[in-house]
Amino acid sequence: MTDTITPDQLGVGMRLSVHPHCDDYVAVILGALEDAQHAGAGEGLEVETDEVSTYVAARGEHPEQRLVQYAAALVAAAHRRSDGGHVVAHVLLSRGCPGEATCEPTAAQLPRATAIELPGTGIRAAAQWSLYPLLDGGPDDAHMDHIEAAIKEAQSRGTAAEPAHYATLLTGDLGDVLATAADAWARVGQEVAHVVTHLTVSVGSPSSGSHDVEG
Repeated sequence: MTDTITPDQLGVGMRLSVHPHCDDYVAVILGALEDAQHAGAGEGLEVETDEVSTYVAARGEHPEQRLVQYAAALVAAAHRRSDGGHVVAHVLLSRGCPGEATCEPTAAQLPRATAIELPGTGIRAAAQWSLYPLLDGGPDDAHMDHIEAAIKEAQSRGTAAEPAHYATLLTGDLGDVLATAADAWARVGQEVAHVVTHLTVSVGSPSSGSHDVEG
């Protein structure tokens, strides 16, 4: 019998940076970090902010869900603190090695992930989303099977708007956009030992016809 490794052993984490387009961006970023903590989004997470980004590690159960909840809370807080202005966030989610506790689990050992859903925020978002299943030694085109399945799932959720160069455009409520990407990432992580997904998220953009949506 093959023992399933825990998410803590596998390593599940995130790199996140928020860029408010306003003069008082320092106060907005620091205030948003405080807001996310006070709202309980950071509970049970390891959060470390440096001059480039914020590292967030989730320990215990449902790490993928808790990471993306934190990302949604932080981006929404930055949007509110900038009076509904333009905020861009870069979100990188990683499940598995390198750099974490173990690097060679088989698919049978990988921990399961529950479906990820987030409540509506009332904030419209657009995101350029990329998914990277890191399949060492697999068939040359095996990674595309996972990527194409993830895009089809995003289309069924109604958030995949159109393909873009090196990415897929997701649009909708901020919660739906982040949940779409994170759910696909977590699902692939049940079959691939190391998978990364990256989003560039924009809210309140002057290029958008509508900044907010109904919650």
